[in-house]
Amino acid sequence: MDNPRQRDYNVKNGAMSISDRRGPMENLIFGAFATLEGYREGDSANLGRAAYDRCTVVALCSAKAQNPGCTVALVTNAPPPQPFLGQLKEAGVEVWDCPFTAYCVPAETNWALAYYKLCAMDWVLANRDFARAAMIDLDTYTQYPLDDLWREAGEAVLFYQVPHAAGQGMAQAISRIYDAVCPEGAPHVLTHFGGELVAGSKPRLQALMEHCRRYFTQMQQAGITPREGDEAVWCGAAYRSLLAGQPVRAANAYIFRYWLGGRFYFVSTNYVLDPVCILHLPGAAKERQLKLLYRSYSRKGVFPPPARVHRLCCLPAARPPLLATLRVRLLAHLPD
Repeated sequence: MDNPRQRDYNVKNGAMSISDRRGPMENLIFGAFATLEGYREGDSANLGRAAYDRCTVVALCSAKAQNPGCTVALVTNAPPPQPFLGQLKEAGVEVWDCPFTAYCVPAETNWALAYYKLCAMDWVLANRDFARAAMIDLDTYTQYPLDDLWREAGEAVLFYQVPHAAGQGMAQAISRIYDAVCPEGAPHVLTHFGGELVAGSKPRLQALMEHCRRYFTQMQQAGITPREGDEAVWCGAAYRSLLAGQPVRAANAYIFRYWLGGRFYFVSTNYVLDPVCILHLPGAAKERQLKLLYRSYSRKGVFPPPARVHRLCCLPAARPPLLATLRVRLLAHLPD
């Protein structure tokens, strides 16, 4: 079913042009995807286009299903092929063409394509009118509306704060990059923010991107290309925002990064207890849990109930182990 405020799409020669027929948006949710020949998707072998197209449908169609009053869009330099494009349109997701012309790094750089998120945010700020926006990663699943996030977005820029101590390898590297760019005052200790959620009001996001552009330019002038991808830029910009008195808050009440691998299983019961709105499912989940969610959505046109999604994601029971709990209680009642 078409959204009554739907844009007109004209697909010609594999590209998509869009004529906008409406006024300012209140709340915007968008994801960014780019592909360039030879460019690296992450720090391991590229998964290929089909895996990301499936994830895109899950991420943006679930966001639209939970937030029907919000504009939801894919910002891309390469619109998805069928059937993915049709599934996005049918759900009311818009597709906006944005060339990858800014924040470009050498193709062989780890996370080279992740820098497109910075390019996409710049493009959205320059070309779309909205009150508040949230850019989400495309390996996510939205299970609840973002109403409370929009309330906070007017007060501060919101990022997912990665639970890394200052001495953790990636967090330490991000701080050292900042030291190399800005040696005065070193050593600096930056908070490790992830790039899976960046939200705020339009004026606050514009101020953030001014810091991003300046910091990225300084890194290039210093001959630095971070192996940590776009997160190194977001973290440096967030640090400078705070120094300038521009609020930055953790968005961890709204999104959590669930690692579902066999060797690295890092999860929480916050999917159901004081639940987050967005499940971020990186790594192997792209070809496992998200693939199965896409398959279910393709067959039925709706996503499974939350309890089934949680079981599919192999998330732990949101209750303590019965026998171990009883044992502890009994031991606690024994006399000293």
